[in-house]
Amino acid sequence: MNDNSLDIKITEGESKLSEITRYDGRILDFHVDKVKLPNGKESVREVVDHKDGAAILALDKGEFIFVQQYRYASRKVVTEIPAGLIEDGESPKETAIRELQEEVNLKPLNIKQILKILPSPGFTDEETNIFFASEFEQHSLKADDDEFIHILRLPVKEVEQLYKDGKFEDAKTVSALGYYFSEINK
Repeated sequence: MNDNSLDIKITEGESKLSEITRYDGRILDFHVDKVKLPNGKESVREVVDHKDGAAILALDKGEFIFVQQYRYASRKVVTEIPAGLIEDGESPKETAIRELQEEVNLKPLNIKQILKILPSPGFTDEETNIFFASEFEQHSLKADDDEFIHILRLPVKEVEQLYKDGKFEDAKTVSALGYYFSEINK
């Protein structure tokens, strides 16, 4: 593969002409922007400014560790890798470590970043940093009061088949597993 295959070919972006804030919240803000397009025309962009997050693909003794929780916005229970929002003053790595401790009572000993993704770049600026770890020690932190989580441990081969069958819907989980099966477990 050519190192330059993803070089940016577009030389002009869109420039903001005006912004109207519609909602200013705890984890996100919503605004409507009027923009000037590269061809000189104007358009409207609806934008969500969202706090960035971190997630961790945890592989412990041949089993991946997932959490299952009801996601109100999706109106269903989702199986996903442990994750959360980056708190003020926290690095993405610190967030991934904290979330694993809060959600599954494990502290990673060999954590490394494997990906950074834009979950939905068409309308939000959110970035999710994804980490991998395979060595742990027992260490828990107080779980969030508003999270009700079921921990699910599945063997690598079973997860690989579920992944191939398209059973995972969560973008960060699909991205992490894709990386694992293509780069770590070739």
